[in-house]
Amino acid sequence: MNRINICNWFLTRRCNLRCSYCAIVRNYKGKPVEYPDMKHYHENEMTTEDIIRTLGILKKHNNQIFNIFYGGEPFMRLDLPEIINYCNQEDIHYTIITNNSPEVQPMIEKLLNETDYVTGLTSSIDPVIFDASAEGDIVKKSIAGLKELTKYKNDIKDIVAEITVSNDNVKYLYRLVSELSELGINSDITFIDIAKSPYYDFSNVYDKDLLVHQSGLLSAQFEKIIENKLNVHMRDILLPKIWDILPSDMDCKNCKNITNITIDADGTLRLCIRIRGVYTPNNFNINNFMSEQGELNLGLNRSLYNDSKKYCRKCNWTCQLMSSITDKDTYRTKDLVHEDIRR
Repeated sequence: MNRINICNWFLTRRCNLRCSYCAIVRNYKGKPVEYPDMKHYHENEMTTEDIIRTLGILKKHNNQIFNIFYGGEPFMRLDLPEIINYCNQEDIHYTIITNNSPEVQPMIEKLLNETDYVTGLTSSIDPVIFDASAEGDIVKKSIAGLKELTKYKNDIKDIVAEITVSNDNVKYLYRLVSELSELGINSDITFIDIAKSPYYDFSNVYDKDLLVHQSGLLSAQFEKIIENKLNVHMRDILLPKIWDILPSDMDCKNCKNITNITIDADGTLRLCIRIRGVYTPNNFNINNFMSEQGELNLGLNRSLYNDSKKYCRKCNWTCQLMSSITDKDTYRTKDLVHEDIRR
């Protein structure tokens, strides 16, 4: 039986930034809509009720499932406090991934004021922060993330820096992880990937020169991170596995044993976090991929398999690795949600 360990949610494709490597915002074409209950939604976005109902069903399927709230920028949704309050009430594991830019700061404060607590907040901080010649929104959000995450250490138990490494900034990886560890911030390390087809819409990168290859420089940094026991998510297990699939050579085979799913902003099921696909969204969405009792639709595997054959050209995305690891060693779920931090 398939056991989903991770659900990636694109709560919205809206964002206040325009980072060069992201195509999620570029593909957003919805317009604001005001519903009778005076809540503000956008065209082609799930309603609050849809999201909460699906969270409850996923909880029945696996009471340890980990929900990752992406965007766009998830704080662009005015109903985020309601969603988080429901997760807290039902003891549902989650983290919110934000660009933590200055424009988003009031929204984070609003969330903290309108909820009893927030268990997980993840902010994008890339090694490019140490490159004096770099500029643009990528630098802007990294600087803001490094500055602002420390503010929430007393309010949010699980503070995480999402680090995306490219060939241009790989030399700064250990320096960044070391500094974050000193600040008491956990790091989640992944590596930049390229859009191998137009369907890889969680990437807007086509320059193969940005891919990180196995090298003595990277090996030395990994060794120092492990040896010094720096605060890196699933450090001793995940880093060696990432090394094996560099630069972008992972065949996750998720369709054979579904260990994670990705829900797009309109409620359709994607092939995966990287690839939109076509077949799956036309047949499965949050209303029919799983029964009210938490049982997966038997046709989901076949749908994902068909999509993977058409659109998958391999990748390097750590959500697949984390999910397959927890599937083989169930106790690793505690590592996945940083249980030691959240207690």
